[in-house]
Amino acid sequence: MTTNLLQPMIQGIKKGEVRSLAQAISIFEDNAPLKARLLTKLRSLPRPLACGVSIGITGSAGSGKSTLIAALAKMMRRDRKKVAVIAVDPTSPKTGGAFLGDRIRMQELAEDPGVFIRSMASRGARGGVNRAAKDTAQLFLKAGYDFVLIETVGAGQLDYEVTRFVDLTFLVLTPEAGDEMQFMKAGLRELADAFVINKSDRPGAQVMEGFLKQALTGGKSAPAIFKTIAEQKKGIEPLYQLICRCCREQK
Repeated sequence: MTTNLLQPMIQGIKKGEVRSLAQAISIFEDNAPLKARLLTKLRSLPRPLACGVSIGITGSAGSGKSTLIAALAKMMRRDRKKVAVIAVDPTSPKTGGAFLGDRIRMQELAEDPGVFIRSMASRGARGGVNRAAKDTAQLFLKAGYDFVLIETVGAGQLDYEVTRFVDLTFLVLTPEAGDEMQFMKAGLRELADAFVINKSDRPGAQVMEGFLKQALTGGKSAPAIFKTIAEQKKGIEPLYQLICRCCREQK
């Protein structure tokens, strides 16, 4: 791609054109020579009138992050909001690309023209996200998307790099994650804006909730704790309302 194509791409991004967005993301992923110039032009764009909230969804593999994201995105679309989903997948050892498991689970969303889903490989990045995910999140916000949901790869306790560049971070847990929480207890408050006990119909949910309440007490404002059953879309509305409050505060 030549420099001459950069300005038409920027114009397409301002209009939210899917083709231009996809071209920009490819530049970010491939670390193409035009990346620095593209980022400079993106930063110079005015902030759109859209809400523009980025949400990091982190937690271990198997905690139900993808299902939770799908449920949240459907609520956002109910309110006619534009939604982008960035799913950072484990890197395939053969191809170096994403496994695309998350996109398969979100197939129903992919058919909605108001939702843009992009899976990208972690490519060995520490912290559950790569640099391309950060740049892509900013791209969607500049393109006028109301909400950008970023799912990290699920790398356990190191999976919190996303907190550095999003507006809100949700740590998704299961009732069985007690041992993991004990290990991270010392810095628990800094990990997320909200803790989500998903699959809360399983044994141990009450114990996990009690542990979190005890671990998060003290200080000016403790992170919120939510109990959800994402597969049944239960408990999702309060999470969505927390995101909406963040949206209102940014305006």
